[in-house]
Amino acid sequence: MTIPQKMMEAVREYSKLKCLAHKVNGKWKFWTYEEYLNDIKAFANALLALGIPPFKTLNIIGYNHPAWFISFHGSLFANVIPVGVYTTNGPDACHYVASHSEAQVVLVENQEHLNKYLKIWDRLPQLKYIIIYNDKIPESIPMERKNNVLLFQDVMELGRKHSKETNDKFLNERLEAQRPGNCCTLVYTSGTTGLPKAVMLSHDNYTWAAHTYKENAYWEHTATLKPEDTRSVSYLPLSHVAAQFADMILPIYGGACVYIAEPTALQGTLIETLKEVRPTHIVSVPRIWEKVEETMKRIGKENGWAKQKIGIINSFFYLFF
Repeated sequence: MTIPQKMMEAVREYSKLKCLAHKVNGKWKFWTYEEYLNDIKAFANALLALGIPPFKTLNIIGYNHPAWFISFHGSLFANVIPVGVYTTNGPDACHYVASHSEAQVVLVENQEHLNKYLKIWDRLPQLKYIIIYNDKIPESIPMERKNNVLLFQDVMELGRKHSKETNDKFLNERLEAQRPGNCCTLVYTSGTTGLPKAVMLSHDNYTWAAHTYKENAYWEHTATLKPEDTRSVSYLPLSHVAAQFADMILPIYGGACVYIAEPTALQGTLIETLKEVRPTHIVSVPRIWEKVEETMKRIGKENGWAKQKIGIINSFFYLFF
């Protein structure tokens, strides 16, 4: 099964359930599964309207955001390969990934990341467009690039127009041409010697892993919960395979709603998000649990000797419940 096939299956089953949540001016904005699919198709149609052929790539750099989710799945629907880029990458590292993956589109969060690609665009002959999703286009854009730097919301409108004009004919052709064994994304390694290595992941790599995980572990501890009561929090970098799997693939196997944490999550605000959302499951990495342990010990030490054990236990529940 391909990821788009699974997404459409999830929408048929969970169409009116909340799928994605993102804070806007301090309040949660929600997408239902049906609304999410509509936006995914709009982005996919936009890639077709922009002339992006199958199996070329779209690089994505920025913190977790609905645009990250929509463009990732939208690329898959268009048979274009989404590639996450580490936000810590400088211009040369961004150039390497864009050149190596033959990117024709780059999605950037803000002007900071946009400037990285403006510095290297002349060395990327295949790069056609840069789309900015959480900022405005600066007036300082060189004249020869102005028509090729687009706002995310304008791209979405282009996709909706293309969908209406074509009745999704060309999008359906792209979907029908997909096979489970096709490459769906490239994940560039970190922490290895030499240049980052591009790991090819297929559709059935992700869908098989998600199906197997769900059947054996995912809902085991929340088996009595209804899909509409199942929640997770997205805060790990989506350029990593763990976050892609946990935040963008696995939830559609159970009708979960993914709440996107604040960009400052790893600087301390994750705790408040966890307390507010009360996720029924969460995926993490060792360093996060180490920080939790450090906080628990610190809170425990602030109490007297007799209260330390109680303080540590209470701090755990303060952090997560």
